[in-house]
Amino acid sequence: MNGLTRENSSTIAFVVNCYLSNSISTDELQQWATRIMESTEACPDYIVELLSFDAPRFHIYKVIGFSPCRSFTSQEDEAILGITYLRNREVFDGPTRERAISSLHMSQAVLAEFRTAFPFIQLAV
Repeated sequence: MNGLTRENSSTIAFVVNCYLSNSISTDELQQWATRIMESTEACPDYIVELLSFDAPRFHIYKVIGFSPCRSFTSQEDEAILGITYLRNREVFDGPTRERAISSLHMSQAVLAEFRTAFPFIQLAV
């Protein structure tokens, strides 16, 4: 899978954003890592470590070993929080539920990427 290395970190940046935004749980992060291990012949070493990750969320950067680089627009960040709201998960310091869900509706690419990255999560929009 592309986007998992320091040189191209777009995928892991999206996953980390979803994780830090509480759109996915630690168990779901581990499920994602399992899928990567099963679908990729060679994956970064940190994927193995994510299989058993259970430290505080912000420690994910220590496991990955770098800070994934990808710029998210404010609308994309709000769209990810829209997913958090739709999943009835707690949003910390974010926009209103209505604004976040509106951003999600206007950012179909974020929704598509979420469904691609986490096909095991059912999300009713």
